[in-house]
Amino acid sequence: MGFKKIGFIGLGAMGLPMAKNLVKKGFELHVTAHRNRQPVEELKSAGAVEHSSIKEVAAHCEVLLSILPTDKEMESVLLSEDVLETLSSDAILLEMTSGSPAMMKKVNEAFQSKRIKVLDGPVSGGTIGAEQGTLTVMAGGEDNVLEQVRPILDAMSKNIYLVGPIGAGKAIKAVNQMMAAMHMVVTAEATALAEKLEIDKDMLKQVIGSSSGASWMFMNKLDSLSNRDFAPGFKLSLMRKDVEIAVAEGADLQLAFAEAALDLYKETEKEYGESDFSVIGKSILS
Repeated sequence: MGFKKIGFIGLGAMGLPMAKNLVKKGFELHVTAHRNRQPVEELKSAGAVEHSSIKEVAAHCEVLLSILPTDKEMESVLLSEDVLETLSSDAILLEMTSGSPAMMKKVNEAFQSKRIKVLDGPVSGGTIGAEQGTLTVMAGGEDNVLEQVRPILDAMSKNIYLVGPIGAGKAIKAVNQMMAAMHMVVTAEATALAEKLEIDKDMLKQVIGSSSGASWMFMNKLDSLSNRDFAPGFKLSLMRKDVEIAVAEGADLQLAFAEAALDLYKETEKEYGESDFSVIGKSILS
């Protein structure tokens, strides 16, 4: 019999639509409010159960799913007594934050000491993929643990890869985010050049989409760049954090483009950190 009771921590831009898909697929979702009540109210109206604290969420779930902003929240929430001392030893932690491999290993070690199974499972696909249930999961851990939570992942994703041991999921996500961040800058520059050359946007998308210059970022962000629409989806501050993880992991390598991109994201974050990360193109397009 599969797991049905899911505790969900982290109802942000990615977490909320992911949680909604779990409810739609018939899972019993347990949540608690943090600063913003709106996500909890939306989920309650769909059938989720609200609790007064993370401790209560942990007490009522078979799988605890977390998708948090940074390593800091991973450590403060997941390594808290409220979680570690409350979760049943039969439970599984499904950790989906875009954090560092080192923090993931630290969390895993603490949960293993309590004999609680862990799967490292960050995702890619953006808020669109989260809403449509078409995310890609980069799973690190043991195959038998992945198989136990696969029905949960299937409710939120289209592609699931077991990429290695605990920490490998976070590692490959860092590589992905490094590339995505650079692709976003290139897409902004391509948009600026196309506008200067008076190329029709729809024709540009059609032709480049069938050519060697195509990328996910170009196909999914060209319209919002052209419209100067930087309403927050995946925040620039979080992309800066992800690129910083990648650059730190490759500190002994020559990652010139990644380092240049990181500098640009840091500079832009000062004013636009809460906007969608495509705002990195604002200065290029202006």
